[in-house]
Amino acid sequence: MVQVLLQIHNFWKRFSPREQRLILGVVVVCVLFSINMIYRSTMGYIQELENTIDRLQQDLINYTHQLTLKQSVETEYAQVARQHSSKWTEAEIHDRLRQELYRLAQKYPPELNEEGIPIKTLTSTGALVEIPSLQQGVLRTTDKNYREYTLNVKLPPTDFNSMIMFLQRLQSSPQSLRIDNIDLRRHPLEEKVSADMDITRIITAGMPMEGPQSSTVINISLDPVDWNCTGGTISVQKNPQKSDSFIVAESNTDTMNLSFVRSFRPGEKWILEIDLATKAEAYLILSSPDDVIFEGREPLKNDENIYRYKISMNLPNSKQERLRVRIPHIVVRGNGNKIYIYNGKLMRVG
Repeated sequence: MVQVLLQIHNFWKRFSPREQRLILGVVVVCVLFSINMIYRSTMGYIQELENTIDRLQQDLINYTHQLTLKQSVETEYAQVARQHSSKWTEAEIHDRLRQELYRLAQKYPPELNEEGIPIKTLTSTGALVEIPSLQQGVLRTTDKNYREYTLNVKLPPTDFNSMIMFLQRLQSSPQSLRIDNIDLRRHPLEEKVSADMDITRIITAGMPMEGPQSSTVINISLDPVDWNCTGGTISVQKNPQKSDSFIVAESNTDTMNLSFVRSFRPGEKWILEIDLATKAEAYLILSSPDDVIFEGREPLKNDENIYRYKISMNLPNSKQERLRVRIPHIVVRGNGNKIYIYNGKLMRVG
């Protein structure tokens, strides 16, 4: 090793000071160039790894969103598909469509059971529009899993707002209804309008039978007509920054009760999730017009921020076929106070 160093030293002494400085400069430049190349290569590799990580993270977010969307779509499809069957006869299709039309024609439409059949078609609140007797429709088979049933409906004169609300309900019906033709008429000296329309129901093959542990998700309606409000007024407003809407209820007495009534089978277990905001003293409970007692209540935060509340419900066993429950049931204290109701859903867990 010493000999090698001595030879290098003797070799270096052969060069003049000027040549030595030139050699040192070249060596320094080569070293700096090598370091720069290594640095750029390393940084390029690191940037490529970061880009790969970002892409994989974005893919993970997209896949998670797609899975969530898939579950939501399957849930919505399952709710609609329960009201379809390839085995129905023409008479069964006509009867189900007739019941749905009479249900939607009420001021406060009765709810549907899990099979999509109205619990009742008439209510004590009266009719939104009057529907006379319905004639037999026409059934068309366009595909082995796809049929259409068209029915002509003639509505007698009614006020314009009620007519428009009825048409909106037809479009949002879970029975997949379509208005093919419509003729609205108004006498020049009257404000009421009559309608002559062709309503078509699309009947698909439906869905396979579900297991006994299948889950059910029901979205809470944001239509004020589906809510019961005592001691206050209720309305719906549009979010100016988004396309969705929300419910606003304002009390005009010392205590306002706001509830959404549904019927359930005895022994079922459900979870309610709902987004609420208020500045008033208010709380969330479960109650029943059928004298079923539920324990506990959830106080609402009164800082006017939106919070998600979650409450579970275990229905007792009963000899009754269905149990009616106010879920949710919101109590607001104080005259002139408001509460805002946003998204909400019911999930069956047993």
